Amino acid sequence: MYKMAQEVHLSDTDVTGQVYYARPLEWMEWCRVNWFQEKYGNFMKHVEETGITFFPSKVNVDYLKPIMFGDKLEIEMISKEIKKVSFTLEYAVKRQGDMVLKADVLMVCFDAKNKKFAKIEGELLEYIKQCGI
Repeated sequence: MYKMAQEVHLSDTDVTGQVYYARPLEWMEWCRVNWFQEKYGNFMKHVEETGITFFPSKVNVDYLKPIMFGDKLEIEMISKEIKKVSFTLEYAVKRQGDMVLKADVLMVCFDAKNKKFAKIEGELLEYIKQCGI
């Protein structure tokens, strides 16, 4: 499991002070990129060197409770269902331990140099598995 703290800023909200519906998608991406960079350093440099990247191909989000300006959140991410060229990341966004949003994102591994799907293997596969613990 990987965790990231996130405070809700005014720019994250609409005129009612509630989080704009798309903002949690950005938070989940930041969480994923931070997790990846802890292992591999600069994400874009790694993509340039290896050609391997990931993109979300399916996103499901359940907004369980309003998320408001000033809320201090914890985003938990865990890997699930690892397949040949894809894996699912499950997210739980919590406010003081209370779940306010849950989501799952199907990530596809892609070889940007050869413009084709790439098999998840070796060190990368092991790192993704570790996030499931």
